[in-house]
Amino acid sequence: ENKRKIIFEGLTFNAIIEAMQIYRERSTDIQTRACGVLWSLSMDPKDRKHIAQGDGCQAILSAMLEHSDDDALQAMALGSLKVLSFDNIAKSTLRLKGTMSIVTDIMQKHIRNPTIQSEGCVILGNLAVDNANQFVFPVSEGVVHAVIRAMLNHPDSLEVHEATCFTLISLASSTVNMEMIRRNAMTEDVGNFIFTLLR
Repeated sequence: ENKRKIIFEGLTFNAIIEAMQIYRERSTDIQTRACGVLWSLSMDPKDRKHIAQGDGCQAILSAMLEHSDDDALQAMALGSLKVLSFDNIAKSTLRLKGTMSIVTDIMQKHIRNPTIQSEGCVILGNLAVDNANQFVFPVSEGVVHAVIRAMLNHPDSLEVHEATCFTLISLASSTVNMEMIRRNAMTEDVGNFIFTLLR
């Protein structure tokens, strides 16, 4: 509790965000480490809304956009966003900042990285669902394509399979999304892949 007060009631949290802004273009290492700190702070559900309201989400997304080719940074940033995406306030903030589109693009760019694929899928699944109002948002074809592609490109990864199934089930609660999943050119391949796993 004392550590929490020092971080959020003092200047420590603001200093982390400021450092990310100052070194956004100059240091991938600082961005990666700062995303790791925000991930650690986000593990306490009580702190997630403070991070979202204190520009933490924006700082993470800016780091992702600035260093989109760096696997280590993307994995750390997505880990942070995944934890934040379980909080309703953080969810709203992330949706407003176009996070689903950013995450989808990063997943497409780092298709061979299973960590990025699994973390990205969970984020997309969480942001698509409004638990408070029991509503599932319609998503873009790009989101559906990224999730299905993740499963097919990582046939031996249990983590990716669990994440993609979680996300597809969440998305399929919407009629619009369900139709988009059906129409996707790779959906039949997913069916065949799952059938092969169950044999």
